[in-house]
Amino acid sequence: MAVAGEGGNALARPARADDVTDDGWLAAYQAASQRARQAWADDAKLDALVEVPWGKIPGRFAIAGYIQEILTHGWDLAKATGQPTEGDPDLAFFALAGAKRVLPPEARGDDIPFAPVVPVPPDAAPYAQLAAWLGRQP
Repeated sequence: MAVAGEGGNALARPARADDVTDDGWLAAYQAASQRARQAWADDAKLDALVEVPWGKIPGRFAIAGYIQEILTHGWDLAKATGQPTEGDPDLAFFALAGAKRVLPPEARGDDIPFAPVVPVPPDAAPYAQLAAWLGRQP
């Protein structure tokens, strides 16, 4: 995300963390987070076109996509390790609204790497709804 915000091609320089020690992940994540915040500090970048893995799009849509990625894969990790899967509901509903716009139920399979939507009750927790929309079993 930082590379895209800095004007680079996020596809040409994949992020790697080969040199992070077992006890260094929090510091590495915090450093990457700070770099991304600095890269996107200028509001003009929200309308600038950036290159991300899913295409060349305005910065605001790239940020929304990365928020969805972070929340969803954070949910994956929490679920896999038996930790709480729910966080800030406003973020989950934001990501879910975007996911519903760009990833309708019929656009699954082939080169779209998402399983079918998993049905959940309308009152399911926000992160469970997001996970289910993206084909995960809450």
